[in-house]
Formats: sequence, structure tokens, C-alpha cells
Amino acid sequence: MNNQDYILDKVLNTEVTHEPWKHLIIKDFLPNNFYNAVKQEISSYLENPILKQKNIRAYHIFANHSVGLMPKTPNLLEYYNILLDESIINAIKSKLPVSQHPKDFYSELNLFTQGYNYGEIHPDRSDKLITMLHYLAEEGDDESLGTFLYAPDKDDSELDVFKDKVTSAPYISNCVCLFAPKDTKNFKTNHCMANNSDTTFLRSSFQTFWIDQESDWTKDPQSGRIKL
Repeated sequence: MNNQDYILDKVLNTEVTHEPWKHLIIKDFLPNNFYNAVKQEISSYLENPILKQKNIRAYHIFANHSVGLMPKTPNLLEYYNILLDESIINAIKSKLPVSQHPKDFYSELNLFTQGYNYGEIHPDRSDKLITMLHYLAEEGDDESLGTFLYAPDKDDSELDVFKDKVTSAPYISNCVCLFAPKDTKNFKTNHCMANNSDTTFLRSSFQTFWIDQESDWTKDPQSGRIKL
């Protein structure tokens, strides 16, 4: 089975989780050898000296399809080409409440050092059709550092980041969380991220979005974040 067929099988054979709102948790998302090869190609970013400081959020943009930005290393390029394949997109759409087909794709490496709290519970931007968080945890990392999920029938102003989370995606190696962002008066895919761990200094993930229109997100200001 090649890498794409493996991922397709994973998506199609993962049961949807409905609480607190519909999402997918897929463990061992990539074949092990492929996952390790992808991680090797991002290792230099994880070694940046700024990541030895506490309370840092850093990022590196790997893909913004409509503006021709894609990785140059072979395994990352294959990873993103697979995620752009129609069979993978349609499989994800079959599991989540998404009818519109995406017209663009964006992905970045996202890094939180110990003490960083995003602090803003949010449903995600309306131009994101599908959000995917791919956790790049190391063995022994704090599993509670996955994305926090909250009740969908409350405004974010009513919720506390830590006290009100209903559950969290498991922050374990090669695990993904997929959902379709919704932000209506009565239903919000409320979520948040933080690294409040006493044991894990660096929280690492790919943040990937399938977008409803062609968009150059490489020029979006990311205040308070360090570009690697």
C-alpha cells in the first residue's frame, strides 16, 4: 500500500466523534517511515535557539497552493500533494459537514514553548472549510496538549480556556484532529490551544486549512508570533 492509499484508508475507516461537536481523531495518520521522514525534514526549524525561551509562538509557512508555495524537500512535498488529492479531500468531506469544495490550501508548522497560551477560544475563520491539526509530539510528551474543544452553544466570551474545555484531542505522535469550522449564532466549533505543561517544553504541530477561495495567507500579519 502506498502512502496515499494508507492515508485514504485511515480517513475512510475512522469513526466520527460527535462530542462536543463533530470531528475526526486519526491516530497513526501517516505510515511510520513516512512520518519519520517528514519530521526529519523539519528538524532544523525545531532547533532554532528562540525555541529555548519560554512563552514563544513561532511558525514556518510550508504551503499556500494558489500562490505557488510548496516545500522543496521530497517527503514534505509528497505529504502536501497527498492532502491536495481529490480522493483525500472527498474522503474528509464525506466525514464532516462540508459541502463546498476548497479552492485553496495553506499549511504551516506551528510551535508553542512552555507557558504560551493562545488565550482566545474561537470557532475559526469562516473562510476555512476544513481545519487539520497534525501533532508532532515526542515520546513521553504531555498528551493533554492537543487542541481543547468546548461546548458549541456558548459564546467564547462565556468560556474559560482551562476550566470549560469539554475534551481535548490527544497530543501524541502522528495524530490528527480534523473538523469543519462553523460560526453561527447557535453553533460554534469553539476550540483553543496552549502549552501549560510542566513536562513538555515544546508543542509542535502542522496547522493545515482547506480554504473556500484563493487566498495569499503568506502576507497575513501574525502579531505576537515569530516567523522562522
